[in-house]
Amino acid sequence: MSAGVPPPEPDPRFWRNTHCWIITALFVLGIILHYPQQILRIDSPSLFTFLESARFSAERVFFLIPVFYAGFAFGLAGGVTSLLLSIVVMLPRAAVIATDQPDAILDIVMIAMVGIVLNLWLEWHRRERGKREQAMQTLEVTKQEIQQYIHAVENSEKALATINAVCLVASQTLDLQKVLDTTVERVRDAMDLDVALAFLLDEDTQELELRAYRGVSAEFVEGLRGLRVGEGFNGTVAQTGQPLLVANSASDPRLTREVVRQEGLLAQLIVPLKASERVVGTLCVAGRYARQFKEEEIDLLTTIGRQVGVAIENSRLYEHERLHAEEQKQLQERLRYYLRLVTRAQEKERQRIAQELHDDTIQDLVLLLHKIDRFSAVASFLPPQEILFLEELRQRIHVISDEVRRFTQDLRPSVLDDLGLLPALEWLAQDVSKHFDIKVLFSSSGQARRFNPETELTLFRIVQEALRNVWKHSGATEAKITVEFMGDKVTLAIEDNGQGFELPARVEDLATAGKLGLVGMRERAQLIGARLSVKSEPGKGAIITVELPIASENLSMSNI
Repeated sequence: MSAGVPPPEPDPRFWRNTHCWIITALFVLGIILHYPQQILRIDSPSLFTFLESARFSAERVFFLIPVFYAGFAFGLAGGVTSLLLSIVVMLPRAAVIATDQPDAILDIVMIAMVGIVLNLWLEWHRRERGKREQAMQTLEVTKQEIQQYIHAVENSEKALATINAVCLVASQTLDLQKVLDTTVERVRDAMDLDVALAFLLDEDTQELELRAYRGVSAEFVEGLRGLRVGEGFNGTVAQTGQPLLVANSASDPRLTREVVRQEGLLAQLIVPLKASERVVGTLCVAGRYARQFKEEEIDLLTTIGRQVGVAIENSRLYEHERLHAEEQKQLQERLRYYLRLVTRAQEKERQRIAQELHDDTIQDLVLLLHKIDRFSAVASFLPPQEILFLEELRQRIHVISDEVRRFTQDLRPSVLDDLGLLPALEWLAQDVSKHFDIKVLFSSSGQARRFNPETELTLFRIVQEALRNVWKHSGATEAKITVEFMGDKVTLAIEDNGQGFELPARVEDLATAGKLGLVGMRERAQLIGARLSVKSEPGKGAIITVELPIASENLSMSNI
């Protein structure tokens, strides 16, 4: 019976059960039809005399009606019970009254068999119907479960899409406003609410600033200015660092701003924006109708809050580093400007000293030399020792004069001002070769171009300082100066076959390593926008390379 549909429960009060009354009436009618002579006191043994020729009498067949009805109304137990009662009712007539007892008993047996078949058929039908109904119920339950699963999957996909969108924009940009705008837009759509707000905490003033919002009026935004930590719903979340659920904003005692009630906001969910467990703001979603927030919605908003909190921290760190870098850049530019001024002042002073040496000192030495020559010509009366002394003095003045001239050229070579960089470098190579026993070769390639005086002077000083390091420290016997003009830049290299040296890990460490000459050359190169590089190994000499972009500000007017 468990697999089928159970028959209707009979009313324990017999007189209120319609089926029992109907079955009883049918049994009474059957008894009357079966025993008409005994009950109705008639002469005929049957009320259906026209059916007497049939094998099964109508009276006996009639008992199948209550049996069928009882089986239909009360199941197999009711049908079998009714069948047994029918057999009990029919047996006295078959055993005592019937003239043909074997046929009567056979009729009862056949009726019993038919009754059993009918009840079994009813029971089978009931079970099949029960199975179908159970299958339909199972199908309906499965359908509901599938729909719930699909709804859960859709919500999960929506939540994941929201998280991915927020994470994507947070990873692709450091623009804080863009991150917040994307967050409030996606969160409002994902949670199907009217309003989404994002506040940032100003740690100096301890106030929450509404930086991004959707679904609220301008009056609402204006009314939330100056919201402090601990004030209202968002201030409470900023203070505690815990999510907050508000069922009805209008009646909540924590409400501090009337604009929230005027805006008609009821249900609210607020989570903190955290970075390294430090609250940097709040994220709020709200609706203008009553709503119960689910646990997964709270988890979703909390997860997004953490992602946005990290993005806020990264953006602030980037902004801090950017400002610091700008300050450093401005400081470097000021230092370069002062260095340029100092360098110009040095060059002017060099030029002044060179001019004074040329105009005054050398001229005085030449005049002194002429006086000695004139004195020697007329001083035949002097002893040989004095004449020899005058000759030695004359030779010494010649040497001093040459040294002063070379020193003057070193301070400010006139060939650089008169003929340009390449002739000045060629003269420098010859001068070093002549005075310091180092063979210096000079070569240039490409279409030569003139630069402005400041640029040419800077390049000349770099080469001059490099050659000074060669003859002072490298122990080299040969050096080479190479100038290569290319389409967009000029490359100048100074190479020697000296003992070389170990380069520090960073160029900034050259000063610590005592390579002050290299530091000065690098600073000079930066003044004209050039890049200086050094390549050296112990025992393999050194190569100093300067790359200068050929920009219009570096060129001489004759090349523009």
